Amino acid sequence: MGGMAARRDLWCPAQCVEGRFEVLNAPIIVGRDGRYLGHDDRRATYVCAVCGGVAIDLAAAARQMREQEAPMPATLTCPGCAAVMLPPEDDPLATLVECPTCGQRFSPEEGTLRLHGGSAGDPADSN
Repeated sequence: MGGMAARRDLWCPAQCVEGRFEVLNAPIIVGRDGRYLGHDDRRATYVCAVCGGVAIDLAAAARQMREQEAPMPATLTCPGCAAVMLPPEDDPLATLVECPTCGQRFSPEEGTLRLHGGSAGDPADSN
């Protein structure tokens, strides 16, 4: 109903060939006459209409895999003092990093230049 719905590629875990799924937890919007106007499937669960198995959304799984494969930035920039540093080698999946210059703790996401609006050449540049 609101924004563009995410692309789906639903499959039954029991491999039922019909390819029909019931949508759970998705509000359906109807007009005064009860006719379908739209729906919001952002929090929907899909189940196979034949066997009742919870559907596997291969498109959503592929999106999640792409997000998890995002490379760690080559360098981090401290949001406090703008010191540039390498990500920690001993814990590449660290949720917090401590700046060796000022001691501020921040997440690697906070230390990426794109979140600070800087360019790759100059962390202080705010284009």
